[in-house]
Amino acid sequence: MVIVFNLFMGTYMVLKSFSASAPGTLMLLGEHAVLNNKPAIVLAIDKRITVTLHSRVDQKILISSHLGQIEFELNEIENFSNQNPFQFVCAAIQYFKEELKIRNQGFELIIDSEFSPNYGLGSSAAVTVATVAVLLQLLSKSTETLFEISRKIIRAVQGVGSGADVAASVYGGVIVYQQQPPYMIKKLDSALPLVVIYSGSKTPTPVVVKKVAALQNKYSEVINTLYDAIEHAVNQASVFIENQDWAGLGEVMNIQQGIMNALGVGTPVLNQLIDRLNSTPGIYGAKISGSGLGDCVIAIGANEHVGADRSNRPIKKIPLSVSLQGVCYG
Repeated sequence: MVIVFNLFMGTYMVLKSFSASAPGTLMLLGEHAVLNNKPAIVLAIDKRITVTLHSRVDQKILISSHLGQIEFELNEIENFSNQNPFQFVCAAIQYFKEELKIRNQGFELIIDSEFSPNYGLGSSAAVTVATVAVLLQLLSKSTETLFEISRKIIRAVQGVGSGADVAASVYGGVIVYQQQPPYMIKKLDSALPLVVIYSGSKTPTPVVVKKVAALQNKYSEVINTLYDAIEHAVNQASVFIENQDWAGLGEVMNIQQGIMNALGVGTPVLNQLIDRLNSTPGIYGAKISGSGLGDCVIAIGANEHVGADRSNRPIKKIPLSVSLQGVCYG
């Protein structure tokens, strides 16, 4: 803590620093159906994003990460709300704008990530949660609102978002989540033998969600029936996870993968990776993780035999495990 005299205000101010980190996330089961108030299973991973805040004596905001940096005055925040790659961070600042203005409070945010945002590992949720966490500390506000505020910010930026990834980032572990208030956030006390592979491409989640929503509008009864099947798969999978029945879990994952293809979010590359995994000894099942049309494939089982794909290209495995710890302060 540093005490400085503000010549402009004629007052003494205390300079403070705060830090918070939040884990990335992966969807195991329930994609798309979770947006229609069906349950999903989501998990926190052992790769984190850390946000460190250093307060200032003026209203200047500085944001920096390995992706770049921006600088602006607090009253200019609206002009930066869609500023890539900091749109979620700026949206979080804008959420607290009035309280920050009353305090004449500026700050520097330093963002450090243990994983690339290109992998689709819930980086948007993780950076939002960590940013909101340090701002709540700066403003001496209760962190009990962390989940709800972070969820609102994600939805404000993306236009869609169930909050499942936010729940995993805040609470950690493997979670059964349902978005209709009162939210269902049930932690499953189990680690998972994960294999995660990046497909090499990524389609923004809102784009994929819009495509599936158009299909649902055209064939509502058919798609709603598929969402009912996903709900049954999630309920069965939660039992398998609690019993550590990985073979059963893999079968259910394979079933939902068929539904993901029916929803039109599979690609030849994703399906090739999934077929390769399912033909590998020690793998019980595999599917798309997330909205689809890119990002990652997730499998359950041992990964020491996972090698090249059918074109003999090396597969980009991402070494991950479940993190039982959600947001951390320090």
